[in-house]
Amino acid sequence: MDFQIWDLPGHINYFDTTFDDSMIFSEIGSLIWVIDAQDDYFDAVGRLCQTILRLQETYPNINIEVLVHKVDGLSEDFRLDTYRDIVHRVQDELSDAQCDNAPVFFHQTSIYDHSIFEAFSKVIQKLIPELPTLGNLLDTLCSKSNIQKAYLFDVLSKIYIASDSSPTDMSSYEVCSD
Repeated sequence: MDFQIWDLPGHINYFDTTFDDSMIFSEIGSLIWVIDAQDDYFDAVGRLCQTILRLQETYPNINIEVLVHKVDGLSEDFRLDTYRDIVHRVQDELSDAQCDNAPVFFHQTSIYDHSIFEAFSKVIQKLIPELPTLGNLLDTLCSKSNIQKAYLFDVLSKIYIASDSSPTDMSSYEVCSD
């Protein structure tokens, strides 16, 4: 799989005529948008929605992955409230623009736990056409070997490419990735 990451500043409008948006967006599978949960995120949400609306016009198959990042610095209640507020603001703005079917997915992340690896794992899995086959093979491995849970990891990045069909819980993922 040809995998590239481009880090693009969020304050720039890449649909401006000074940029070639087809060169930037025509071959990507996912756009990852990071929102700092500890910061004033209202402008970031507005720019995200503008970007989603523009992408839906020309590149509707691009998955939009929103990382609500730095949630570790918030109390449990405030973390959930902030996350829900961001999700609702994005969904409301897209709904107002009659864009309810955009492929937008949200993840709470932190660098102080494995949530960032879990989120990137989910992003990568959406891009792998062979994922169902890999999952079936891991299901077979679990049933034939009497294993509770199986992951297929990229060891260097701690991203799991696939897992069996049993539910993933963070504690088993953390143990396996470490």
